[in-house]
Amino acid sequence: MSSDTDSVSSGMTGIGRWLAVASELPCSIIIMLSIGNYLGSTWWGPQGALWGSLGGLLVGFLFGIYSVYVTVGYYDRMDQQSTMKRTWSPPLEEIYEEFDFSDRMGISDST
Repeated sequence: MSSDTDSVSSGMTGIGRWLAVASELPCSIIIMLSIGNYLGSTWWGPQGALWGSLGGLLVGFLFGIYSVYVTVGYYDRMDQQSTMKRTWSPPLEEIYEEFDFSDRMGISDST
């Protein structure tokens, strides 16, 4: 690798996206754990709160892992598209357009 790419990749350029990825799993676990606890205690009482929490923990973990997998895949595709060199060409109308440069060069048509 060249020193230019090393300096860009070693900076704090993409820290926001990785902070978002790192917080997805704990957030999904906490949310689903709370939902499982609430539903379990509402439906089955104190013993149901325990089993609802365990079920919510498992569902939150699986959902969080899938969410991280999808997000990292999205960021990888976005990085690949941004590193590809894009070529630009003008539209055909602009290519075939005839220009009159006589005014710019100080040449008059009155001969």
